[in-house]
Amino acid sequence: MQLEPFLLNHKGEFNGHKDIELNYMTLDDGIELCKSLEAYTEDEYMFTLELFSDGSFSIFQKDYWKEGEHSLDHKDRLILSVDNRV
Repeated sequence: MQLEPFLLNHKGEFNGHKDIELNYMTLDDGIELCKSLEAYTEDEYMFTLELFSDGSFSIFQKDYWKEGEHSLDHKDRLILSVDNRV
């Protein structure tokens, strides 16, 4: 099973954001996942990694919603949270 279709098609959501959390993933693997998500969507979307000072990070699908389309005016959709806290 490929990770990209699983992440993008996962039914568990909260306010339209994916409700997926991993306990650990390397930063390098997270960056590669962003690249592979972009390739999987044929560069229709850009994916970014937001890094926190404790080593945790989140991956977002940029500009997923159009202006005013999300009830809270979000434009970017959370795809994955990674809790790398030691």
